[in-house]
Amino acid sequence: MGAVSRRTMIATVGAGVFALPRVAFGQTPVVRVGLAFPRGQYFFDPAGIWIAPGGTVRWEFAFNGGVGALMGVSVTAFHPANENHELRIPEAAKPFDSGPMNRAANGFIRFEHVFDVEGTYDYFSITHESIGMVGRVVVGRPGGPAEQPPGYGARDGRAPMFPASAAILNACPSQQIVEKKSIPYPKDLVVRPYPYGESR
Repeated sequence: MGAVSRRTMIATVGAGVFALPRVAFGQTPVVRVGLAFPRGQYFFDPAGIWIAPGGTVRWEFAFNGGVGALMGVSVTAFHPANENHELRIPEAAKPFDSGPMNRAANGFIRFEHVFDVEGTYDYFSITHESIGMVGRVVVGRPGGPAEQPPGYGARDGRAPMFPASAAILNACPSQQIVEKKSIPYPKDLVVRPYPYGESR
């Protein structure tokens, strides 16, 4: 393995799933699609990210032979057109949906979306929404239906908001995203109980 020891590599893979995201000024921000199997967590990291209007966000995960556990993950806007979810993107924006992210290209599985309409966008993974696999993008200034409390659409007959997903979205206040530019996935906020994760 050259200069990197086997022990270092294992520690990096095992614990590094929550490492700092690759977001640099002037570059396309990348949201890592991740899995912490011992904790029973599937996540987007950072969970909250800011971009300027017209900017692009890329979601990706590395194809390392263990991608099967993440197959079926999607990047899907909270929108009635997507499985009757409540509207949590600007009203003038078109809903997006990556579909299952199952195809690898050049060692990565990725999805990109251009955000032209200013406001707040919440999204989820169809396969793991129930355990809190959601995220938020603020484009320019916060605004729109996503600024309402998660679950507000229930009164209109929309799909229910899962408690774990609401917890993650509530941990990513839009104004804080604007100030910090990104909010890491709050890994200790939602932990599945034993035997899937750490006991409490």
